[in-house]
Amino acid sequence: MDYYTFKMEFMELVQKKISGEVRISLEKIPKNNGIYMEGMVLSKSDDHASPIIYLEELYRIWKKGVSMEQLVEKVLWCYRNFEPEISISEDFFRDYEKLKSHIYYKLVNYEKNRELLKKIPHRRILDLAMVFYYQAEEISVPATILIQNSHLNRWKITEEELEENARKYTCLRLPAEFLTMASLAGVGEEDMDELLGKDRCPMYILTNKQRRFGAGVILYPGIMEQAQSLLGENFYILPSSVHECILAPESSYMSQEQLSQMIREINEEHVEVQEVLSNQAYYYMGEDGSINI
Repeated sequence: MDYYTFKMEFMELVQKKISGEVRISLEKIPKNNGIYMEGMVLSKSDDHASPIIYLEELYRIWKKGVSMEQLVEKVLWCYRNFEPEISISEDFFRDYEKLKSHIYYKLVNYEKNRELLKKIPHRRILDLAMVFYYQAEEISVPATILIQNSHLNRWKITEEELEENARKYTCLRLPAEFLTMASLAGVGEEDMDELLGKDRCPMYILTNKQRRFGAGVILYPGIMEQAQSLLGENFYILPSSVHECILAPESSYMSQEQLSQMIREINEEHVEVQEVLSNQAYYYMGEDGSINI
């Protein structure tokens, strides 16, 4: 069964089992890097918020052997137990002073998001773009809202003011975190030595405490100087995803070009398309504190 047939049969099954007051609609939900995912929305006329069920994900689960009936029951359970933990009313985004301490920045790929960037405030950095989002942190799973140009008009602030604010609170509320490869893998350093050899190149993961959109930590004041002190020399920055970067010393066994090729291959084979940040390895030069392609 192809995806289209699955989608139509699945929606028909859901409609048969759910109240007639519930409307089922399909929406194309924009994601990072120009990706759109097809979401099935279940809603009543008086709903202020509705769960979105991503059909491509269900199709992949179905292909692994889970029956369509089981998936339908799961979706119905999600809908019946869905209770939005925040209420996004028409006035939700009007008071900038109340919102600004929860507005942060993240990094995305510039070229892959060129169309999106026409609609949102941003700053280009190398082959990346700094964009801004509001995060509701009083809920179990943080919900984010991307800041649009229309928000700046409503708040009567400039992009420069937004960036200054976002840099401040991103550093304060999402502090940087250095991780060893061993700690990330959940093994001891001795086990990692046994696996990769004692002469392995020392590398570190740089992210934030939340480990979400952590690649932007490379722009924190003083963080690159700390990384150089940790590694003892100039180093390469490998953007492994939008959530973290890998730091490798210049004396590693690969050139910047070889590292970029490795990143491209890993992105193609192992990283979700919407989580790819860049195919380019960056070089940090401690002499002038610059990050270069």
